[in-house]
Amino acid sequence: MRRIRAVMYGVGAMNAITTRMLLEKGVDIVGAVARSSEKVGRDLGEVAGLGITTGVLVEDDPDRVLGERSADIALIAVSSYMTDQYEHLRRCAMHGVNAITLSEESLYPWRTSPAMTAELDHLAKQNGVTLTGSGFQDTFWVNLVGLLMGTAHRIDSVAGRATWNVDEFGPELSRDQRVGNTEQEFDQWLRDADRPPTFGLNVLHALLADTGLTAAQFTLTTKPVIASKSMRSNSLNLDVPAGDVIGFTDVDEVTTREGTSLRFEMRGSLYDVDEADVNEWRIDGEPDVHVINPAVPTQLATCSQMVNRVPDVINAPPGFVTVEQLPRLRYRPHPLAQYLTA
Repeated sequence: MRRIRAVMYGVGAMNAITTRMLLEKGVDIVGAVARSSEKVGRDLGEVAGLGITTGVLVEDDPDRVLGERSADIALIAVSSYMTDQYEHLRRCAMHGVNAITLSEESLYPWRTSPAMTAELDHLAKQNGVTLTGSGFQDTFWVNLVGLLMGTAHRIDSVAGRATWNVDEFGPELSRDQRVGNTEQEFDQWLRDADRPPTFGLNVLHALLADTGLTAAQFTLTTKPVIASKSMRSNSLNLDVPAGDVIGFTDVDEVTTREGTSLRFEMRGSLYDVDEADVNEWRIDGEPDVHVINPAVPTQLATCSQMVNRVPDVINAPPGFVTVEQLPRLRYRPHPLAQYLTA
């Protein structure tokens, strides 16, 4: 049986966990890419904090790594938005390497970044590879919700609520969530932003695509989360004083022509000591359904879902394939190569 060959594209907090999971599932890691001079030239096992030597050195030239290592797939954990993600996915497609990314917008970017997504879809098909966005949102915000919606005869409304600790996801996402801004700086950023700050809109678009509901009107409300006392951001090595921003909350809503409304409220912020991640969904209709995960491990579940998706991405047809088009996510107790179909 052949083994899957993978490249770690980004070796921060998330891909450090993903590296361990891949090794435990029989995947050969043949390359690792990072931008930080503190990581380049060191063994991946050391950088990822695994306590082992992997024999894979972290490099800073993604084109060389993707072009020379005959990888089946790259696992990308470097940014959240398609404007930042595009070049990384383009490189993978041009080098004929499948890719799966934790980029939140990449979950379903066909409506929020249609031109870039269409270009990537064309390149992927041209080079016979698959590009996919996955992570925590794959199951907890899309496929689980779509499955629950399938229990209903009639749906009047769907409402979701999720919280997550920005400090677990590294400095890039903490900066994206405006941790450390003053309230005035946040307001200025929100006025001038050239992209929606929300990831919830992509979730709602994915649910619309999954169910066949037709959007009539979207609304978005964004407000900062303000520190009530001094708080520490470990990812940014920063003390945030009371009164400054520790993240923000988005509320995305859509009404549909069929009469069903969908609402998703998401807060990403620094946590106090007694806070935990929450994932909650309520479907009102016939019948009503309510599901809550009061302390879900978002960081681990993000990485484990990306790892379990690896065979699905390699098996999928070429193109930019979003998660509602992939098979139902499954537990993989055996080496991941056993789940390949070709």
